[in-house]
Amino acid sequence: MQIKDTDSKILNALRHGDDVTKVAQDFKIPKSTVYYHLNKLKKAGFIKGVRVAMNYEQTKNHGSAMMLVSLTKTNAKDVKTFEDEMQKSTLISDIYAVTGDWDFVLILRGEKEELTNFIMDSVQSMPNVNRTHSLFIMRHTEL
Repeated sequence: MQIKDTDSKILNALRHGDDVTKVAQDFKIPKSTVYYHLNKLKKAGFIKGVRVAMNYEQTKNHGSAMMLVSLTKTNAKDVKTFEDEMQKSTLISDIYAVTGDWDFVLILRGEKEELTNFIMDSVQSMPNVNRTHSLFIMRHTEL
């Protein structure tokens, strides 16, 4: 199955933060039609899940950070152990395995003090973590 133009436009609108009601209004179609397209794409494997898009700026003392992580050992078992441990944290919104000087990029969201403690106490103290580099995000611009 190929994604049709309507499906692509609906997915793009939702991906950029529009809700189903706004998409239906913009495309002048019923909400049930938007859900039909989404269910069809999900069954075909184009959509693997639905995530809640948090507005972190509304939370008290919001903070976002990116953390670069280099492991000492990068065999499959040690990488899997690191990923499994990181998935336990509610502060991590995304984990990317990358190439180059770093093995992972972690996207963290939460209260600034929680992020600082997590970076210093949890990640940096893991036995297989060789080095880290943290970047606190000052501003985010939606595209």
